[in-house]
Amino acid sequence: MGFIIGVLTGAVVALLYAPKTGDITREELKIRSEELKRRADELQKIAQKLADDASVKGRELIDEAKKQWDSSAAGRASTGSRSASGGSSKQD
Repeated sequence: MGFIIGVLTGAVVALLYAPKTGDITREELKIRSEELKRRADELQKIAQKLADDASVKGRELIDEAKKQWDSSAAGRASTGSRSASGGSSKQD
């Protein structure tokens, strides 16, 4: 964001100190500001898509971690019940 503000400020200063008439300078400012707005909109769309993709991937990773946690908890529970009964579930 700071980069865009710096570019915009530099463009305005350059146009104001250029030896051109006010009408030409205003037209150039208008054209450049429209171009900057278009670029900012494109960047915003790209950033939104990246954020959406990251959110989806994050949810997938969380779901996978939960599945692994649940399966390891189930494994520990079944191991714990076997060791409590002496390691065998058969009764004589």
